[in-house]
Order: sequence, then C-alpha cells, then structure tokens
Amino acid sequence: MSLTTQQRQYAEARFAGLGKKDAALAAGCPEKTASQAGSRLERHPNVVAHLARLKANESDNVPGAGRDPLPPGVSRNAPVYDDPMDLLKAEMNNPLVDVKTRIQAASALLPYMHQKQGEGGKKEKLDEGAREATTGRFQPMPPPPQLALVK
Repeated sequence: MSLTTQQRQYAEARFAGLGKKDAALAAGCPEKTASQAGSRLERHPNVVAHLARLKANESDNVPGAGRDPLPPGVSRNAPVYDDPMDLLKAEMNNPLVDVKTRIQAASALLPYMHQKQGEGGKKEKLDEGAREATTGRFQPMPPPPQLALVK
C-alpha cells in the first residue's frame, strides 16, 4: 500500500522534531483526536518506513563549510535532467517513489511514446486513403511499354 498525503506529512513533521500530537495536527488531523491519530500513525508501517528513509537521507544533509543544510529529501548527488522525458522515465522506474507518483509519471509519458489508436493527422489519413485506393480492382493501369526508335 502506498504512503498517503497525511502519513507523509505526519512523518515529515515527526522528522522535523514535533511531538506526536503536534505532528498529527500538522498532518491535518482534527484537534479532538490528534493524540490518538498520532499514536495510530506512529505505528503505521508506511510511516515507519518513510521515517527510516528520511533518517537515511539525513546523512547526505550534513552542512559543509559555509553551506546551508539541504531540505529533507534532496541529495547533493541527485541526477540533473536536461530532458523532461528523461526525468519522467527515471521517476517511473524508481522503486523508492510511491506507486501513485510512478503511475502519474507513466501516464504523463504515455502520449509521447505511443500514439492512440485511430489518431493521426490529416496528411497521414490522406496518404493512407491513397494507398488503399491504389490496390485491388481500382488500381491504376501499368504504364505502356517503352518503344525503341528504329532507324
């Protein structure tokens, strides 16, 4: 099962140092049930896994001499893409990204890779019609044989 928006917001708030109740409020839980929701979210396997990923990425977040720390989830050695299609392909094939985001990347990439059935421009349709008209019973007659001049 994929990580929901509320679970992701809760995990990021907990990683930032908020308590269970405050993190649940930051994730959008009602104030009356925030402490119960915080306890429930704290034990959820998706939240535990996301917190582990955030802590693993924290080692890349160490500030150097004169540098500010990176925001959570950003790596210094992250690949740079010149072509948006390459970014979508990488996002679609990345197993660390949640399934919903991977499906969105695949659906955004789909029109550029595969044409819809029956889709095409006017010129392609005219060319296809001309090819079909030159076959079968109504095909044009062959040209006459070339006659040689006799001297």
